[in-house]
Amino acid sequence: MHRIEVLNRVTRRAQRGAALVISLIFLLVITIVAVAGTRSTTMQERMAGNTRDRNLAFQAAESGLREGEDFIESLASLGNFDGTNGLYGLTDTAPDYTDSATWSTAGNHVTADEDYGSYEAPRYFIKYYTIVPGAQDGALNLSGYGDNKGSGDVTIFRITSRGTGGGADSAEVTVRTFYGRIF
Repeated sequence: MHRIEVLNRVTRRAQRGAALVISLIFLLVITIVAVAGTRSTTMQERMAGNTRDRNLAFQAAESGLREGEDFIESLASLGNFDGTNGLYGLTDTAPDYTDSATWSTAGNHVTADEDYGSYEAPRYFIKYYTIVPGAQDGALNLSGYGDNKGSGDVTIFRITSRGTGGGADSAEVTVRTFYGRIF
């Protein structure tokens, strides 16, 4: 019996340090899992914020298009399309919408009346594009989109609009559309 007691004491002494080492290893594994989870959550929050920012920029650009269309509907003549103030005539070269100077130089664009929650108000420019002669009885399917003012020549405009997201270094979205009107 004496021999069994001695073996039990030796075994207990050898196990004292093992429990501490195993506990530290488990603590290390749990810490690694927690840090990885935090990084994943942070990345997902950034992605969601960027998606929201891009959506805000898109909505701002769309509102700039609508404001441009409203401007076209309010026109009595095409005399303002002289290559200044964001209005470009048939023979004028419209600015490059990918060039930042287009959107930072005041004479190249029109600034929308409202910012719609974005970092800056949407900006747009309109190019008097072409005339489609003799559009008779609803040709070009203008009824329901803009006012169908009857038959006649359809004046086509290209509107380019740029919107930004919610911050200075946020998303920028540029959209273009063609808009026709019978004068």
